[in-house]
Amino acid sequence: MKSSRNLLLLLITLTAALTTQAQQLEKSQKILNEYANNHPQEKLHMQTDRNVYAVGETIWYKLYSVIGMENRLSVLSNVAYIELINPAGKIVDQKINALYAGVAVGEMALADSLVEGSYRLRAYTNWMRNNDEDYFFEKVINIGNVRSDNIETKSTTITENGQEFYVIQLANVSGAAMPKTKISYEFKDGEKVVDRGREDIDQEGRIKIKVNDKNKGKLLFLSFTNPDKRKVQKTISTKSFFSENSIQAFPEGGHLIADELNRIAFKAINPQGKGIKAKIYILANNTDTAATLETNSLGMASVPCYLNKGTSYTVQAHFADNTQKTINLPAIENSGYSISVNQSSPAKIFAQVNISQDKVNNEEVYFVLHHLGNIYYIAKQKASNKNVLFSIGKDKVPTGVMTISIMNKDFLPLVERVIFNLNNNRIMPLTIEQDKDSYGKRSKVTNNLTLDLGSSAGTDTATLASLSASVINLTKYGKDLSDDVSILSSLYLNADLKGFIEKPAYYFNADGTVKTQELDDLLLTQGWRKIDWKQLDSLNNTPMYPIEKGLRVTGMVKKLGRKAPAANAKVQLISTKNFMDYLDTTANAKGEFEFDKLLFPDSVKFLVSAQDEKGKKNIDITYNKPSPADVNLAKNDPLIQNDVNASFREQLLAGKRFYQQLESKGLMDKVTEIEEVVVTVQRPKVPDNSTNLNGPGNADQVITADDLSTCTTLEMCLAGRLMGVVFQGGKPMNTRGNVEMQVVLDGMYVESDMLSSINPQDVASVEVLRNINYTSIYGSYGGNGLIVITSKTGRDASRGDFRPRGLLAIQPKGISLMKEYYKPEYDVDSNKQFDQDLRMTIHWEPGIVTDDHGKASFNFFTSDEIGTYRMIIEGLDVEGRLIRKVIDFEVK
Repeated sequence: MKSSRNLLLLLITLTAALTTQAQQLEKSQKILNEYANNHPQEKLHMQTDRNVYAVGETIWYKLYSVIGMENRLSVLSNVAYIELINPAGKIVDQKINALYAGVAVGEMALADSLVEGSYRLRAYTNWMRNNDEDYFFEKVINIGNVRSDNIETKSTTITENGQEFYVIQLANVSGAAMPKTKISYEFKDGEKVVDRGREDIDQEGRIKIKVNDKNKGKLLFLSFTNPDKRKVQKTISTKSFFSENSIQAFPEGGHLIADELNRIAFKAINPQGKGIKAKIYILANNTDTAATLETNSLGMASVPCYLNKGTSYTVQAHFADNTQKTINLPAIENSGYSISVNQSSPAKIFAQVNISQDKVNNEEVYFVLHHLGNIYYIAKQKASNKNVLFSIGKDKVPTGVMTISIMNKDFLPLVERVIFNLNNNRIMPLTIEQDKDSYGKRSKVTNNLTLDLGSSAGTDTATLASLSASVINLTKYGKDLSDDVSILSSLYLNADLKGFIEKPAYYFNADGTVKTQELDDLLLTQGWRKIDWKQLDSLNNTPMYPIEKGLRVTGMVKKLGRKAPAANAKVQLISTKNFMDYLDTTANAKGEFEFDKLLFPDSVKFLVSAQDEKGKKNIDITYNKPSPADVNLAKNDPLIQNDVNASFREQLLAGKRFYQQLESKGLMDKVTEIEEVVVTVQRPKVPDNSTNLNGPGNADQVITADDLSTCTTLEMCLAGRLMGVVFQGGKPMNTRGNVEMQVVLDGMYVESDMLSSINPQDVASVEVLRNINYTSIYGSYGGNGLIVITSKTGRDASRGDFRPRGLLAIQPKGISLMKEYYKPEYDVDSNKQFDQDLRMTIHWEPGIVTDDHGKASFNFFTSDEIGTYRMIIEGLDVEGRLIRKVIDFEVK
């Protein structure tokens, strides 16, 4: 009987344990499913026409927005933000593009004031801000300045008599040393200036700056006047001057287990943060060689190595530059778990869990293959021996980065490993047929595109696809030009991996396959998106940044002159283009208001009007100006170059010659370079209480109290002083049409002939608004121009009652309007021709759409320069299959 009772108790205990285990598994799966449904992963890729530009030129781009691992075109966000970030990490330009069915086309003109250097071009949606900036689209482009700058630098360090110096050589584009002058310099650590001074250029065109503890490795800013009397600025990164080669070791799955075969990956890095070839030796007890391997050109490799308990291991790296480095191997654990993944099979993924002897306890272990809450495969086995094997077919899961998690009975991870799976069904081949084998100058090139469904041919699957194409002449960029970013690397790798990835497009072959071993070595040495299983219950918190279906205008209303919110105030957003066009909303209990799902072009002004529940306008209005996402300088820091003008001299000079033609033909704005004039007189000060709806001082002309001290009437003071304004019968008349202007006195619209009755001693400022940029905000009142008068505070206090209350003028950033890419045509009857065709981008075609049969075509003309032309076509079809094709052809 006692034996039966014990057996029954054991069965009850086991049943309870299994029930609890099943409940925990079910709960975890439910949380993950909810997370995956409520937090879809949005990703962006941007194709640009090229990667090297000069100031004054235009970056042409196309955006692709997709959802999740299936990469289907996104209908989640309708707004995308594109930003240009200078070498110092400042956002110098931003565009907002409307996404239609997941795509957008745009351009960004590069201001002549940009400093030469490596710039980051990044793109993201508001929804993507809920995750790390590491997962934004970002590529580094080099921008030179040979228009207003034309000075090249070569920077390095030297040591003289035990003292280190920064040495910067300055010369013009012809190589002649810059004449003697003074150079001002600053070293910055973030926003803080840590060192500054001035140095003379020597006879060889160099300056030397002492290296000290304050400026070592900091960002250097140079400022000087070039021989053309133009102010020039340079930015130079100095931290790579003081670094050395390094080697890092990464155990597979993060753990090394004693008395077991462990795979270890290595990454060899040069001072610039890029990979360097190295031969690596793993030494046992500093003498015996346990393993030897050699890295690839990107500095990565991995090797299986049996590690004995009680033995110490070191790693010796012999770098390609003949330097060496020795490090200790990460700690070897006597108890725990490790994982070994084998993807050499074309059909299956194999994963072996290695378990130390003390952990062989016959408990359940789970194998989970997942990505951000989406579980693609789950299996379980008992920990009945030291090695437990799992497998899954590659065709059962999508293409991309996924995580293998080995979980214990409580569904908590024991060990994790990121992998890349290639599903051949996601490959979409593209065939390009050209009408000739080679072409001459100014020849028409016809391209016929066909998508190949492969095994899906003959099914009901449509082959509609959105594509974009760029064509350049490799002669201007060098035969070895590599495109380091592609749609494959953006959506398959960068959107899921953290940190810097050198040449991400390198891992994808032209035929749609991948460099399996090298890609796996990359994943072993890289951080990735993953779920914090210990905080599983908090996964479904409300995201901070909402999905944007359009632009938003948000703000707060408070009781006049107080901090208390104006709860339930009625708020209107009024377009200054049409005062009958407005939107209504009601502020919440905190005084917060929002206008959502707006679409308006850039440079549009609005009025925000508010009144309290009693209909009174005694309200202060605050507008929440949107702030951009933080800049992650570490992500692509190794790609930031110094001395860009010198490195890309030929391309920049060629671009300058071409764009001078565009300016002469009126196809782009002509840039007039003038000598800088330092103005010491300050802009007239306008009182803060000015009722100018554009903001105090934002006017075509400002007259202050100092200008009005010698007149008996205001009309007498203003007559002859106001540009574009004449007085007739005491009324101000706009010389544009000889029409009567509107006078605004302390916010009150008054008759224009009232000027003669105003005491000039009571006036603080007069603002003249004639330009449409200033008058449009006044609607019909601004049609003929306005004169805005502000009285002195306290001199005429009663007039303060006329100040507009419950009204605020704003100019939020709107959708950027698309410009047309200029395409020369050399047909006989065409007037779209250049006298000398030296195009930098031969062609840009962002709007290619295939038909139901997967076919499309486009054409363009070659330029006046021979050489090898390269065409890059990227895009995706309606099923989310990515497309990339690169072809070269000759122009003779």
